[in-house]
Amino acid sequence: MSSSDARDDLVAGVLRSIRKESSQAALFSQAVAEHLGLAGTDVECLEVLGDEGRLTVGRLAEVTGLTTGSATRMVDRLEQAGWVRRVPDPADRRRVLVEPAPGIYVKLGAVHASISEAQRGVIERYDDAQLRLLADFLDRSGEVARTETIKMRAPSEEAGAGGNYAAPVGGVTTGRLVFISGAPNIVLRGDATLIDLYKARFDGPVPRMRVRGGVVTVGYPRLSWFDWRAQWGDQNVDISAHWRKDRGEIALSAAVPWSIELRGGASRLSADLRALRLESFEMRGGASKVELLLPRPIGVVPIRVTGGMSQLTIERPVGVAAGLEVRGGVSEVTVDGELHRSLGKTSLETPGASSSPDRYEIELLGGVSKMSISTY
Repeated sequence: MSSSDARDDLVAGVLRSIRKESSQAALFSQAVAEHLGLAGTDVECLEVLGDEGRLTVGRLAEVTGLTTGSATRMVDRLEQAGWVRRVPDPADRRRVLVEPAPGIYVKLGAVHASISEAQRGVIERYDDAQLRLLADFLDRSGEVARTETIKMRAPSEEAGAGGNYAAPVGGVTTGRLVFISGAPNIVLRGDATLIDLYKARFDGPVPRMRVRGGVVTVGYPRLSWFDWRAQWGDQNVDISAHWRKDRGEIALSAAVPWSIELRGGASRLSADLRALRLESFEMRGGASKVELLLPRPIGVVPIRVTGGMSQLTIERPVGVAAGLEVRGGVSEVTVDGELHRSLGKTSLETPGASSSPDRYEIELLGGVSKMSISTY
């Protein structure tokens, strides 16, 4: 064997060792979670807080790939168990931050004591020069991993004027689509023929997309001049006019049930979800125009809308019951042909909705100028 071949084999062996070490580290992290009676995301949350300090629940949700509701429940669980605590933001007392509870890293350190001692035994085998070499290698290797992670999550230059994205279903059993910031003109649809978990195409601004364990996150860059709400002051405006050429289309696989969440609103949303099994839909931040074409529900499916909106249209299959809880006010709402005007806090429902096991529960927390709930 030539010296070149021997070096190639040696380099390949080092790369295999790196991958094996990374896999074992992930398995050990899961074992730590099980030992402490926590979920894997709980441990990840504690590690993130250890690295970054205080964070909002929204930021924790973004980092861990959870919905805001799931992240809130995670924080509730960790707070009750004494791992974290909620504190006011010193810069803005209206905001609440999550921080590690005092002494928790002593507990975590005790769990890691055995492996730390064993690793110290390995490290002691090397002299100072070798340790400096190892430290240099680990620092450089970590930087490479960080850079490659950023590259993988970022859109490519070729996709700058319009991107195409997809991800395989793999072993995913449930899907969650999360827009972590405001979005322009978005079209969603369920696709029973799609073999991928999702497919997406964007014309105009190309968001960063990330897939992790069935959670598809979409993040557009924020624009300070743009107000996602459907109202500017006391005037209703069609904010979608700013974004008519900026369009995103996302197809979702009908092979798994989906939850959909838009955290920062959208200028305009058209969603044909008839091919999907929908578990929940939540939209915050407002929009100019939203059209939802819903599938037949299995169980009670919540539809939650928060933020000002000019026009909201919801269509469901014939025979499907629906309840409507209004808290933010509606200028005009039509429910199956029956017109209601100037509604404040009130509840409406279609016949038999309260006793139907399969129904939609629609909750409206922000003001809407015009709303329609009908069947197709």
